[in-house]
Amino acid sequence: MNKLAVLAFSLLIFFSTMLWYLANGSLNEYLKSQVELQGHYYSGQTTSVKLANYATNAGIATFQQLSLNNFENTQTPHALEIDEAQVKVSMPQSRHLLTIIDNITINKLTLNVVQNKGEKTNITQLIQQITLQLANDYPEFYPTISAKLYAKKNPELNAQSYAKSHPQAGPIIEHTTPKKKRGKPQQKIAILTINIKTLELNTTQNDVTTSTKKYDVNISSIGNKEGLVINQLGGELLLHLLNLAKQ
Repeated sequence: MNKLAVLAFSLLIFFSTMLWYLANGSLNEYLKSQVELQGHYYSGQTTSVKLANYATNAGIATFQQLSLNNFENTQTPHALEIDEAQVKVSMPQSRHLLTIIDNITINKLTLNVVQNKGEKTNITQLIQQITLQLANDYPEFYPTISAKLYAKKNPELNAQSYAKSHPQAGPIIEHTTPKKKRGKPQQKIAILTINIKTLELNTTQNDVTTSTKKYDVNISSIGNKEGLVINQLGGELLLHLLNLAKQ
């Protein structure tokens, strides 16, 4: 009986360990896929991550070799490249369905800006694409843009008067005034700080490329105290990083 008990205990430990490794591996794949899916969803361009790894004990997620593809027929293959980023997560605030990311540390961020004659830069086009998608999905955060989008889609309507007579279809009114949200509360995330150790900006114009570097670049909080829903956070973060090319 003792031998059977030892065998049973050994098998329990073995299978528990295997399940832990499988669960941990699944989490890493999930994190990797979320970055790739959100990057593509908001920008319309392929987003790739070579490796994602979450260290449970330290509460740190590491992402390696992240890239956002450029538009077709652009001189450089990637608009954005990150060699390594570490995300430090605090304990979830379950009471408020809020997870705090204390800090995101990016070792090196490279932005490749391409200016073709008579066209907007690739970075400007990406920023516009991401902003429009965010305005479509989260109009309360972009009331002016969402109102213009609605007016463009419905040129024959006076949006304000139509919204009053048809309250079920008044996007501009709804997007510019506070409203109570129904349904199940959503998990939210807030980022306190983002630190970029090295920012490399490569600008190509008339087939001539110039490079500049900045060090210890900081981005303030994203999501404030309330946080943003997980799907929105990806677009907002990408927007903040691309906007560094304009500074």
